[in-house]
Amino acid sequence: MVDGGVPRRSDPAGNPRVQPAGRRSQRYPRSPAKGSIGLNAAPPLLSVRDLSIEFPRPEDGTTRAVEGVDIEVDAGEIVCLVGESGCGKSVTVRSLFGLLPPPGRMVGGRVIFDGTDLATLDPARLRALCGASVGYVFQDPMTHLNPLLTAGAQIAEAIAGRPRWGRDPEVARRVEVLLQELGIGDPARVAQSYPHQLSGGMRQRVMIAMAIARRPRLLILDEPTTALDVTIQAQIIDLIRTIQRQTGCGLIFVTHDFGLVAELADRVYVMYAGQMVEQGRVEKIFARPQHPYTQGLIDCIIPLGGERPLLTIGGEVPDLRHLPAGCRFHPRCPRASARCRTELPEIACGAEGVVRCWHAGHGGLSPAVDVVGPTLAQTGPSHGRAAGSVAVQIAAVQKSFPARGGAFGGRAMVHAVNDVSLDLAPGEIFALVGESGSGKSSLGRLVVGLEPTTSGQIAIAGEDPARRLRTPGARPLAQMVFQDPYSSLNPRKLIRHALAQPLINHRICRPAETEARSIHLLDLMGLTPGADFLDRYPHELSGGQRQRVVLARALAAEPLVLVADEPVSSLDMSTRAQILGLLQRLRRDMGLAILLITHDLAVVGKMADRIGVMYLGRLFEVGPARAVIARPTHPYTRMLVSAVPVPDPALARTRTRVVMGGEPPSPVHLPTGCHLHPRCGNATAICAQVVPDWREVGPGHHVACHHHA
Repeated sequence: MVDGGVPRRSDPAGNPRVQPAGRRSQRYPRSPAKGSIGLNAAPPLLSVRDLSIEFPRPEDGTTRAVEGVDIEVDAGEIVCLVGESGCGKSVTVRSLFGLLPPPGRMVGGRVIFDGTDLATLDPARLRALCGASVGYVFQDPMTHLNPLLTAGAQIAEAIAGRPRWGRDPEVARRVEVLLQELGIGDPARVAQSYPHQLSGGMRQRVMIAMAIARRPRLLILDEPTTALDVTIQAQIIDLIRTIQRQTGCGLIFVTHDFGLVAELADRVYVMYAGQMVEQGRVEKIFARPQHPYTQGLIDCIIPLGGERPLLTIGGEVPDLRHLPAGCRFHPRCPRASARCRTELPEIACGAEGVVRCWHAGHGGLSPAVDVVGPTLAQTGPSHGRAAGSVAVQIAAVQKSFPARGGAFGGRAMVHAVNDVSLDLAPGEIFALVGESGSGKSSLGRLVVGLEPTTSGQIAIAGEDPARRLRTPGARPLAQMVFQDPYSSLNPRKLIRHALAQPLINHRICRPAETEARSIHLLDLMGLTPGADFLDRYPHELSGGQRQRVVLARALAAEPLVLVADEPVSSLDMSTRAQILGLLQRLRRDMGLAILLITHDLAVVGKMADRIGVMYLGRLFEVGPARAVIARPTHPYTRMLVSAVPVPDPALARTRTRVVMGGEPPSPVHLPTGCHLHPRCGNATAICAQVVPDWREVGPGHHVACHHHA
């Protein structure tokens, strides 16, 4: 075994490697007409055959994370590897070139790259090959960039093998040229910046620059756009497509989002519970998905507008330590028969591609189900409340705070929220949308009372939430749910303790009643039976289950208002729909007012009654959700709408996006007049001088723009 887990042809004693009896999985047969799956008849750039990966665990034995996976990538081809979290996508791509984290190991299979069998290479030659010919881009650039080196130094290290930027003029020039090629307008400034000084989208561009610095033949991108704004996501997708077209490299794109698959892929591999269950051309996958899991994933895409309800696949990906017999998908599949429960499906290759299913074919029942029920979104607040009643009132609110790390004690101020006024009715879902840095989360924290306003007023049921929060023993008027369920719960405390704390602190019930109350909350969140979850730790739950626990904890204090700050942006598509459906039911059944903070207009189109579009602390457009999405009036709103992925491969590659140059200005130095004018193609002299007034463009639909459509 060489470093990173690439297996040799023989063991250390020189004996031929033999697959253990009964463990060999079926291989995907080669298609008789390779052109129907690949792009050409030439040997593939990358060929992976019968890949199997195990993780030895002393406490509970060995877990086989990947079994019998075949992948081919041609030069000039974009291959998407898609599936929910826990299906083995990232483990698969990391194992190919020795990046598998210990104690993981490849226990079977063959990887051939550009004609070279990687099992024949020693660790040094494997690293040299990977460094020269393969580029990796990972999900979270902040954890993969060195915080002590500038972006330029790290790109220079990728180019020259050491961080010579600033000392070698030729390397410095190549760094800036590379950043320019990636669409960065001020490459010198970015090169001189440290990772924490750059936005998420800019950090991801730096990661891409490092990956393509040596013009690799294969580029592997592992969830590179997860949790990024839809606008930044769209820019990254366009950038990836441009790089692939200009360089002719092969490309593997790992994602859980089938909407992005439609935007990018030539060919698709669908993984479930460590196995490949379907592969084929992207057009055929979308038109005629053969495996029910593939059909369910496509059905879970949240389309922009329309009447289709939120859909999810029931159940969860099985624990790889306790896999079901037969087809691994059968516990979640409406087509499952007795044979599916006992026999592993054979792999079939046909004109539509390759599929592992006893009941393959389009037209059967989809595993995706409606998560809300007969009550659709956007029915408006009702629940028997008096017309005109207000749960939250926000009047001319401003929030500024000192900029961190001001030089020599400077008094520079960050202007996070600027003159915002709006209200929420009981039972209403109001969505705040906008890019990162637009002030959405700052406004949410003001509503909850975590921060005092600089000026203006916020009232919930007539009370100041910040003052109420400082009153000992008083129940909070509003509660907040954050983006990352992994960091929202104390990893050292049982779920019962996480739920008991707000119940006791806010005197919701007596200590003897906390267990029964906690079980009721978990049942309400769909974690049934709730008693089974009380004595688990957060790491024993999936991302969706953790977010349900976070919601249960927020509702334990019986708030009138829930602020949900990007509650689904880091979750799988199917899990995302489950959490959104849960929020819908809470507002429907409890009359809860919800302030939903997000950057994704497809999500709010299914969820919200009204939308407020925010940029650099100001509201630009407010109106009924359907009206804003169907007839976006402000140029910024039109850009957000056009950035939403389209679940149609043909349409996704021919449509024209609304694109704005540059990135949002610093909230420390706000532009005069309309904050958008430095990026807006419609801007005129008045836009740079005068803040636009609100104008009504439809019933309840208002826009602040001098040149509204």
